[in-house]
Amino acid sequence: MNVRRITCISGALALLLVVTNGCVSKAIYDRCKNQNLTVQEKLSQLMDQQASWADQTKACQSKYDSVMAMLNAAREANTALQNSLLGKQDLIKQLSEQVGKPALPIALSNALAEWAQKSGSDMVTYDAENGVVRFKSDLVFKSGSDVVQPDAQEQINLLSGILNSAIAEGFDIKVVGHTDDQPIKYSIAKHPTNWHLSAHRAIAVERILASGGNLESHITIEGKGEFSPIEPNVPNKGNAKNRRVEIFILPTR
Repeated sequence: MNVRRITCISGALALLLVVTNGCVSKAIYDRCKNQNLTVQEKLSQLMDQQASWADQTKACQSKYDSVMAMLNAAREANTALQNSLLGKQDLIKQLSEQVGKPALPIALSNALAEWAQKSGSDMVTYDAENGVVRFKSDLVFKSGSDVVQPDAQEQINLLSGILNSAIAEGFDIKVVGHTDDQPIKYSIAKHPTNWHLSAHRAIAVERILASGGNLESHITIEGKGEFSPIEPNVPNKGNAKNRRVEIFILPTR
């Protein structure tokens, strides 16, 4: 029974009382009065229930609006994450494309690689990824000496020709000497420490490089002694791989 129907019944009862103009027995009057009170109570209950439903509907609408706002925020965050992911994927693609490419211009890198291959020995290697030429000191110098051996001098002269050519314009040269951790024994008067020996060997290579052209103003030297090993030194034996001279070819700043 809805509110409208109850209201109609209540009105009908009131109309009956008016029409009969009070000409009814007290029992009928009391019964009608009680029925009217019952109807009024039900009407009041239904109105309270309707108000409660309205409040619940309002609360549900509020929750719905809150959920939709959260959903929209999540969608925006997801879109931002997707855009960020796409940007990172592009960066990864660019970096992947760069992997394996030589650090130096192709023409210069190819010339250095060809020169290293034609040397026909383990004296020299070329690291294309980092643009570094590496000489093994044991094949370039006698033990404890900073005098370049003839075969090594020939290879350094050939390298000088490449570095003095047009394909190497715009680059500086850094020559770095290294030793193992074995102390100086027979040339201590000239090379008091491994640091001295490494620096003197770097200077010896620099002099040959500079003699072949106009590199002198573009070359720097550095001696690191035993302090930058590429492999662990064996106690009391050192490590031949750590005895080396490296030539870094760097863009001019």
